[in-house]
Amino acid sequence: MTLADLGRLDGDVVYFAARAEGGGMSTAVSVETLHGDGLETFAAGLESDFRGWPGERVWKSFRGDLELHATHGGRSVELAWTLHGLEPAGGGARPWSCTVRTFVTPGEELRRFSADVAGFLAT
Repeated sequence: MTLADLGRLDGDVVYFAARAEGGGMSTAVSVETLHGDGLETFAAGLESDFRGWPGERVWKSFRGDLELHATHGGRSVELAWTLHGLEPAGGGARPWSCTVRTFVTPGEELRRFSADVAGFLAT
């Protein structure tokens, strides 16, 4: 999963591209947020609770084009990134989604993930 092309509009709207690639396929969505929709805070919360949390934690962009689900499995944290979009179809639009799962270890890799998210949104 790659986040790229950060931009700002009127100080409130932060937008960026979310891209998923692998297995001979690729897709991307344009994500719009209001001040990042708390993604930085979400990532920092995962880092601060690196020892674990019950269940699943979920972050969603306000337009619903990107979701991030985080589950702590003890020795790893699963980050399930889901991109949502619309495909033109017969005079209308058909919804699609793509989920990419990445895994990080609690501790240093999770800290690096949180720092990368904060650094990206600060640019």
